[in-house]
Amino acid sequence: MRGNINKLKLFYLIFTGELIFALPFHVNRFFRPSLLEEFQYTNYMMGMAFTTYGITALICYFPGGYIADKFNARKLLSLSLILTSLGGILLLFYNNFFFLCFIYGYWGITSILFCWSALIKATKIVGGNRQGLSFGSLEAGRGLVAATLSSIAVIIFTSTFIKNINDKNFFFASSPLKAVITFYSMTTLIAGIVIWFYFKDESNTKASVGLKMAFKKIKKLYKLIFFQSLIVLSAYSAYKGIDYYSQFFYEIMNYSKEKAASTMSNLSYLRPLCAIFAGLIADKISATKLSIYLFIALIIAFLYLGLISTIFNLEILIMINIMISMAAVFSLRGIYFCYLQETKIPTNVIGFSVGIISLIGFFPDVYIGPIFGYILDNYSKVKAFNLCYIFLLILSLIGFYSALKLHNSKKKHT
Repeated sequence: MRGNINKLKLFYLIFTGELIFALPFHVNRFFRPSLLEEFQYTNYMMGMAFTTYGITALICYFPGGYIADKFNARKLLSLSLILTSLGGILLLFYNNFFFLCFIYGYWGITSILFCWSALIKATKIVGGNRQGLSFGSLEAGRGLVAATLSSIAVIIFTSTFIKNINDKNFFFASSPLKAVITFYSMTTLIAGIVIWFYFKDESNTKASVGLKMAFKKIKKLYKLIFFQSLIVLSAYSAYKGIDYYSQFFYEIMNYSKEKAASTMSNLSYLRPLCAIFAGLIADKISATKLSIYLFIALIIAFLYLGLISTIFNLEILIMINIMISMAAVFSLRGIYFCYLQETKIPTNVIGFSVGIISLIGFFPDVYIGPIFGYILDNYSKVKAFNLCYIFLLILSLIGFYSALKLHNSKKKHT
């Protein structure tokens, strides 16, 4: 197995890996208060949109993994980016609740069926025997892309020029929010075109196996795959919780919409730093052992945000624990597909394995939105956020237990 990472190919994968999720998630994460106000959505309505995305994604993970083993990654990644960008453009014209759910369902297809497993498989192949560095770099790069794009989007959002546009001829920038959506749509479209012409795929689709053989190979590793799935589920639930931090800043800490968006944008720079650092450590001590420590950090952070803050509430401690939770989540995201190498899953069923792990691991796309949306719409602001953080605390405990079990099971397996 090769020891060197192809940096140019990894660069293309990084941009693809973040831009494919920019429209479904960035606008909500960084500009949620404005999104709710301008399009007149409730928290529950946004939650149902994400549930639609999650259900569609769950349906697509399994066939998406099979498709990744059968078809060229360059074509799959390019197609997914171009189709996703078209959804953003349509949202500018049709933004009622029914169409919002339709678009999120459509994004579930474009981002998961065509992209996700192909992206993970391509990253594993590019990484050779430096899986921690490879996946850590992927998440770090995605974080840097996200932070950079969000910083540009915040500049666009707060631009006096954009705010003063009322001319119908400037429909795509007729409001700060629409200008942001247009920016993300065009960037995603351009990336899709670049991938089509410049990304050189080296995956061997001829070596892929049929469904029966894939099941037979994976059956021997079912415990390892199950515990990895629970780790991803727990970490991804916490990641979904980060989407609500801008709303927390706005409603609980009384930040302006602009300050809430810029604070989230600035904090997102933790993502590249934590992910690359976690990847390097994982190559030294193993991803499973590092995951145990990271879940301990998450438990501490959500314990304070959900329970202790009701008794001992200081803004500086709130910010510290928010930063701890974000750092731990970004680190976990940088390493939780390193287990593919540690558990020695064969390359010709990697896409299939990723599909199974993702089917369980990304189930939070279905339940976090409506649960948090209902809580935020039906309880007082402070109590609502406390309940949300207690929920994430429970899931972090599950993640901690799963990381322990995976670490012990992996040692027995090897």
